Amino acid sequence: MISIGFYGNNDDRAMWRQRLTPLLSDFDVVDLESDAGMHADIALVWAPPRGLLAKMPNLRGIIMQGQGVDHMMGDDTTPRSVPLVRLVDPDMSDALSHWAILNALDMWRDGAQYRAQQAERLWKPLEQRPATGAVIGIMGVGAIGSVIASRFASLGFKVKGWTRTKRTLDDVEMFAGMDALPSFLADTDIVVSVLPLTPTTSGIMNTDFFSRLADGAFVINGGRGGQLVEDDLLAALDSGKIGGAALDVFGTEPLPATHPFWTHPKIVVWPHVAAQTNPQTAARQVATAITDIMAGKVPANKVDWDRGY
Repeated sequence: MISIGFYGNNDDRAMWRQRLTPLLSDFDVVDLESDAGMHADIALVWAPPRGLLAKMPNLRGIIMQGQGVDHMMGDDTTPRSVPLVRLVDPDMSDALSHWAILNALDMWRDGAQYRAQQAERLWKPLEQRPATGAVIGIMGVGAIGSVIASRFASLGFKVKGWTRTKRTLDDVEMFAGMDALPSFLADTDIVVSVLPLTPTTSGIMNTDFFSRLADGAFVINGGRGGQLVEDDLLAALDSGKIGGAALDVFGTEPLPATHPFWTHPKIVVWPHVAAQTNPQTAARQVATAITDIMAGKVPANKVDWDRGY
């Protein structure tokens, strides 16, 4: 029997067992922190306690419940010899693209101003921005970012993409590497980050970064909170250099109740929900990864520990 140690609540564990039942035979999903979980073959996790996975003598694979892997990268006790698999679920790519487009269009069409005017019962048309005038910059043009970039392009916007290494994408002007970052940022009206958190991307959105964007630019972060220097964003917003921000990820989650982001008039706070894992669509990928790992094969979407994704 394949034993899957699940880190999460009982309802989620039962849901994953239900979704995996048609796809796997002779398996069980157990609480990772139980004695049975500590002897499991597979860990199905998101952010387990530091050092927990290192205590599992039979561990053969770690499968993330989402796309990010920074929780694992931040735990130096996690066995690097064990395959680490991240989810690459088209449903999550669709959801994150919807979220990014929602926030970008809301900014471009002055949604916040019109909602404020409604609250005051004020009928005051604002000057409309050009329908195809925005320059959109997508940081991280991989499985998710390529979907986002293509959908913005289909709306008629000029789209730029920034990646670690060179690649091409129809209707998107591509930039690669840190040397190309200034050119990517120049004249960008709306920047969307879906980057993984790595030593290179940590703190990448800082004062210098903001200074290179178009005046009044809008920042959308659906990547990782550690990419954003929070005090630098607040300063850029207060100076008017940055016009607003929609943030789904933060350095500390849940976002502390006293954090200034909650009450800043130019920031929209989302509670890390831009692309939630859907077991219904992700279960087949998880089941395939488990089958491959137990058969001694290299699973798809295996993380490179050195690259960080």
